[in-house]
Amino acid sequence: MKSQRSLDLDSEVHRLGQPKKDATKPREIILLFGACTYRDTVWKAAKKSTFLQNNKLRFAEDLSPAVRERRMRLWPLVAKAREQGNAAYFLGGRAFANGAELFPVT
Repeated sequence: MKSQRSLDLDSEVHRLGQPKKDATKPREIILLFGACTYRDTVWKAAKKSTFLQNNKLRFAEDLSPAVRERRMRLWPLVAKAREQGNAAYFLGGRAFANGAELFPVT
């Protein structure tokens, strides 16, 4: 069993692409957290961060191609539920509205 202290050693950071001399924005990075609790804490803090907003920096999920494709198929259902005033959201490749899972029409 890992101690709480060792979990942060499992996190990784990777820069994407090669540095460019004439770059107008920084290179993207990928953060791989060792625990979901760390990821969730950073995600919540980033949403409220004026520093990130002022410097036009943002966090985004790096989803697999399969999850992105599934979300694209589910998006019309989520948008419709939101238009009707329902709480609708994604969890990974799944979508929910008012606590019930939505399924794409095949």
